[in-house]
Amino acid sequence: MINILGKIVLALACVLPAATFAQKEISYKLRPLDVLEMRVFQEEDMDTLCRISANGEIILPLINKVKVAGLSLQDAQAKIKELYEKDYLVSANVSLFIREYAPQRVYVIGQVNKPGEVIFPPEEQMTLSRAIAGAMGTTRIANQRSINIKRKMPDGGIKVFDVDLKAILSDKNAKDFQVYDGDTIEVSEAMF
Repeated sequence: MINILGKIVLALACVLPAATFAQKEISYKLRPLDVLEMRVFQEEDMDTLCRISANGEIILPLINKVKVAGLSLQDAQAKIKELYEKDYLVSANVSLFIREYAPQRVYVIGQVNKPGEVIFPPEEQMTLSRAIAGAMGTTRIANQRSINIKRKMPDGGIKVFDVDLKAILSDKNAKDFQVYDGDTIEVSEAMF
């Protein structure tokens, strides 16, 4: 009985992390500087390794520039397949893989022990407390009650969030503030 239960727990331990990773893969949107590998079944000369450019495009054999930034991997694969089938291949079997993720970064300035950029893996969500920890913590004169996070919005505007880091760190039920690629975190000096 215990042996069967142990096998079930082991099986779940193996399956659940894979399911979580698969969900993140589906929701991940391609970004500039991601490196993609494309393979076309039985067309080895078309296999390509390419980096997404700053304007969101890749260059592929025969079809040249294709905008893929902002698409899921599956959507980009379908778009490329459609473009090849339009003029060049019959029933193209295109596979697209992410070979390397673009780094994501936030910038931490002000009253922290190591100001600068904090890089985090794209498959992980960065939070304010993790970003501050990546900057080696706040200085002793930092105002932890009012941390400013500046974020560039899709419409081009800048939105500023004022977050109480001390509350996040001291209350185990407090939800940490999520930060995103390109955010600037400013830790001001406390007024005594």
